[in-house]
Amino acid sequence: MVEEHGQRTLLIVDESPIFRQALAQLLKQKGVFTDVVETGSVSEAESDISTQDFTMVIIDLALPDHKALEILRQVKEQKKACKGVILLQGAHNDELMAAIRLEADGFLTKNHMPDDMVTMIRRVLQGEMVISDSLTNVLALTLRNGNEEEERNVDCLTSREQEVLSYIASGMSNKSIAARLSITDGTVKVHVKHMLKKLGFRSRVEAAVWASERGFKSPDEPAADSAASSQQTDLPTRVHFA
Repeated sequence: MVEEHGQRTLLIVDESPIFRQALAQLLKQKGVFTDVVETGSVSEAESDISTQDFTMVIIDLALPDHKALEILRQVKEQKKACKGVILLQGAHNDELMAAIRLEADGFLTKNHMPDDMVTMIRRVLQGEMVISDSLTNVLALTLRNGNEEEERNVDCLTSREQEVLSYIASGMSNKSIAARLSITDGTVKVHVKHMLKKLGFRSRVEAAVWASERGFKSPDEPAADSAASSQQTDLPTRVHFA
């Protein structure tokens, strides 16, 4: 296996030694990461994050006492360049909403086939926001329950803000949106800030789920063939929700 370019390090925080060791081995074998640290200890994870520069931290949301959220918050506050990915298996509505607010870079289920898991993690590394298709309804329901489903209307957005929202719904990063629209990253950030404020969202994840539920998609994205889409697995392209 030819290793991908660059030094990439990963921290996996999961109470199941079998799962985390298997995932660590898979991602190293596929050349996604050059070094992988795995632990089931929250204190060890917090110490590792403070002292090492990880490219990505993968966190099981089922860690007891909301510890997964504490670890994700630490990543977001202390390591701006590090990707924080949440793993789910089962319903954790309160924790899921908090993870959305903290703007995790990906929400993945544990039941993916190995190659699919590798593909999605690579996409997160490329700057895409990736959400397992099977989590779409769970995320949407969580957002509705948390926000009393306020009335939102895209007509309040400028045409450029609507365009940015469509790209966000497809999982694109600010940098990718800037390149696509031939504007600066800073200008994209301004559009995102205004769009979130007008629609009453606190994070781009909320906006992405809301927009995807309502059929928003990148202007460059071809219309999906209904027959083909019914054959798809739980593997998203960027954030193509089922």
